[in-house]
Amino acid sequence: MISLFPKDEVFYNLFEQQAIKLKEASKILDQLLANPENIKEYAVSMKKIEEEADELCYKILDNLRNSLITPLAGEDIELLRQDMDNIMDCLEKATNRILIYQISAPYPQAIPEYIGIIKRAIEEISFAVKEIKNVQKFHELLYKRCQKINRLENEGDEVNRRALKSIMTINDNPSPQKILEVIKLKEIYETLENAIDFCEDVGNIFELILIKNR
Repeated sequence: MISLFPKDEVFYNLFEQQAIKLKEASKILDQLLANPENIKEYAVSMKKIEEEADELCYKILDNLRNSLITPLAGEDIELLRQDMDNIMDCLEKATNRILIYQISAPYPQAIPEYIGIIKRAIEEISFAVKEIKNVQKFHELLYKRCQKINRLENEGDEVNRRALKSIMTINDNPSPQKILEVIKLKEIYETLENAIDFCEDVGNIFELILIKNR
């Protein structure tokens, strides 16, 4: 049944729950750095969190489909849902690849650098999804969070450039093992970089909401 009235709390609460799942995922990455020998356990935990986040996405879609009036523009709700889900997918994929590619500790410096940036971006997102309930009240604070997320994405670009340069600096006749290592790390780096890019996409949606609600 289509509802004629906005379900403000439903959408906002689901976005907040999505953000909570992202924070849980970022904590798993922290634990992975601290205890790499438990990678199998962390990969299982990350997959569970990702599946729970998927369920939240379905709930958002169901409510969007059944609501005639929404607290935010329908396309903004869908984009926010999608990009937050994309972040989660990248975190799950990166953890999975570290496991199946048997990347051993100590991890290359780029991995904790990426994770640090992702954690800070997710922290800003988790605050922002609460503040979009009252855009007028938190307008300036939300704008500053968007700026910070953008700066974090720039930091991610710098990490990515250094990381790719490091793994691509190989001898003229690299061994098959070295080539395989480059391929594995390149995919993991790109996946973590994509997570940061999707964080910026979320920040861009917040900026769009700010513009629409001036």
